Amino acid sequence: MSDPTPARPSLLRSAGVVGFMTLLSRLTGLLQTFFLSHVLGAGAAADAYAVAFRLPNMLRRFTAEGTMTAAFLPTLAEAEATEGEAAVKAVAARFLGTLLALLLAGVVLVLLFMGPLAGLLMMGRPESQGELTTLLGRIMFPYLALVSLTAGFTGLLNLRHRFALAASVSVFWNLAFIAFGWTALRVLEQKGRLPLETVAVICAIAVLAGGVLQLLVVLPAVRKEGFGLSFGLHFRDPWVAKALKRMGPGLLAAGIYPINALISAMLASLLPNGAQIVLYNSGMMGEMVLGLFAMSLATASLPTLSRQAEARDWPGMGRSLTQSISASALLVLPASVGLAVLARPICALLFRTGAYTPMASDWTALTLVFQSVGLVFVAAQRLGNQALYALKDYRGPAALAGGTLLLNVALSLALLKPLGTGGLALANGLASLAGLAGLLLRLRPRLPGLDLRPLLKATARALAACILMGLLAWIGARFLALDAPHAFTRALLAFRLLPLVALCALLYGGAAAGFGHPEARELVGKLQQKLRLK
Repeated sequence: MSDPTPARPSLLRSAGVVGFMTLLSRLTGLLQTFFLSHVLGAGAAADAYAVAFRLPNMLRRFTAEGTMTAAFLPTLAEAEATEGEAAVKAVAARFLGTLLALLLAGVVLVLLFMGPLAGLLMMGRPESQGELTTLLGRIMFPYLALVSLTAGFTGLLNLRHRFALAASVSVFWNLAFIAFGWTALRVLEQKGRLPLETVAVICAIAVLAGGVLQLLVVLPAVRKEGFGLSFGLHFRDPWVAKALKRMGPGLLAAGIYPINALISAMLASLLPNGAQIVLYNSGMMGEMVLGLFAMSLATASLPTLSRQAEARDWPGMGRSLTQSISASALLVLPASVGLAVLARPICALLFRTGAYTPMASDWTALTLVFQSVGLVFVAAQRLGNQALYALKDYRGPAALAGGTLLLNVALSLALLKPLGTGGLALANGLASLAGLAGLLLRLRPRLPGLDLRPLLKATARALAACILMGLLAWIGARFLALDAPHAFTRALLAFRLLPLVALCALLYGGAAAGFGHPEARELVGKLQQKLRLK
């Protein structure tokens, strides 16, 4: 059995481990998206798949990496401080057993009402498209229970500072999806070309195959750490009841971004065929940035923030929070600028394949430009929420999230007609900016001595470096004729685009360090030290 009190690595080192594994996850995620775009394209069947997959994918933010872990890990830290190591394992088993029982009941309930729910999400579309969405939704929705239980187990591994395996589970999901989908299509297409509706069903089954595999991957490590599962409803356990109570008001706060995305999906059904999958793909690109540079820091910071809050180490907690947000902005800002400036060649490289036409690729690129505007606000909001959860403040974020949700609906309705899918993406970002402002106002009186001035200075330096990088990307794109990406083969496009991206990254890193950004200087210093050692 592992040592219950292993050495705790630094926050940035832990975030680096999570970030590296998340990078592998996002790269395989790009392969999965490429495969999906190739076989489904951007039409009615692809829209039905995108809407059906949004349901379990959205709800997992509530029951998996969002509210569940934000309430679960601080409660375990409190139980460990109060009753010791044995209590942690008992509480974890009962909480996850209770969560699984509730989830299975919820899955059955949603499956019964999937028809009306799909009809609501596909309002304005033909009845046949709604029926396909219902079928795909019923196939994929049980994935919610699989991914939630997996997230609970990976949360336990994070508590033991085993971040690498926990962050890599999506790699297995992506690879299982591709392997199952490719094999099934190869077998079935021997008798002739399949209709896109059948291809969508195969992809829906592949979602479940991936969910099963990623759960099986983490089980041995969880058992090795001494954790288990006690299936049933353990409401009488005070620690379980406390964790569930903390989850309640935090449901809306933790899931505000996916709720906004679901509202966008509903409104996108009023647009022409392809709008749903275009919005889904542009959102996936945004989530790739957030997953790499925000969720890795959020995952690594929550156990640290929880322990600092339990010890009432307010200065240390303030430093951990501002360091996380500063490091996140250092990476999210240039990624957002790069996606916006180079959106057209990037989308052509990733999505222009098979049934996904150049017109659909350009549509995705235009939406991605607007999607990039709000990424840094979403990232900072997620990290700020971690601090509030560590402080056991759940009602405030829920109230703020409700206001943000209403603002997103108003902005989406206002921007839908003039900007289409781009307006829906922009509304999400602007609503997140308002949510971040309210979150900081809520946080400051609850975290004595929180000083935001170093964070603001560091962000200004990162912005200055982003301006230089953006200019280089814009000039380089025109010099290399990347504003007409469909004129190139994929290999030639990659040969022109990827070196420009690498050059922009080098310029940004050097400029940010030269402008005095603390995390950039730290990273450059470590890189120089490693080069000297070699």
